Amino acid sequence: MKKIKVFITVMAVIFGFGAMAQFTYGPKLGLNLANQSGDVENNKMLIGFNIGVAGNYSITDMFSVQAEISYDKKGAKYEWEDETGNKTSTPVSFGYINIPIMGVASFGDDIKFFGEIGPTIGILTSAKIDGESEFDMPVYDPQNPWAPPTYEKVKYKDWYKSTDIGLVIGAGAGIPVSNMVCKVDIRYNFSLATIHEPDSGSNEEEENIKNSVISINATLMFGGK
Repeated sequence: MKKIKVFITVMAVIFGFGAMAQFTYGPKLGLNLANQSGDVENNKMLIGFNIGVAGNYSITDMFSVQAEISYDKKGAKYEWEDETGNKTSTPVSFGYINIPIMGVASFGDDIKFFGEIGPTIGILTSAKIDGESEFDMPVYDPQNPWAPPTYEKVKYKDWYKSTDIGLVIGAGAGIPVSNMVCKVDIRYNFSLATIHEPDSGSNEEEENIKNSVISINATLMFGGK
């Protein structure tokens, strides 16, 4: 329910200013080159995507504030050797509702070049390992260790924090096309804190695992003067 309220609030902010002359808005689509850092090893880049909407409010000709809401695929691939010595890889993927709010500095005439920076919050919607969102964990009876185990479902999502607080830095250009502007940019989005959630019922220690994403994005902006 909280996630739905956040989604509705951000959508209202993005589109609530649509009648203002200095406000532009539109859909965005991007390619994510995702990875992880920290207490990880043998990790490789995972290809993902992002899709959503953006709204930009101009304060002056040079400065503006841009808010977005998008669905982002993040994660990494992890390489390991099987019993026969063959190398294989396992994707660890996450789905996030990502909400960045960025300050944007622009310059130029017809083609506007810009830099952007700001905080972002990711709301975790899914976590999968090798395409599976859960697994069967065996549970043994300590009073009867020789008895066959029972099994309980464990969701990989429970291993990670529900939110990912990060920072996004980027640069790009806005190109006028008919009655709209096509904005193309490249960004680096990274976690400021670990996304790992230790099991509260055990002595498991928190691991330092952070998301990092390089994204290449295109946004079609409508409205404005």
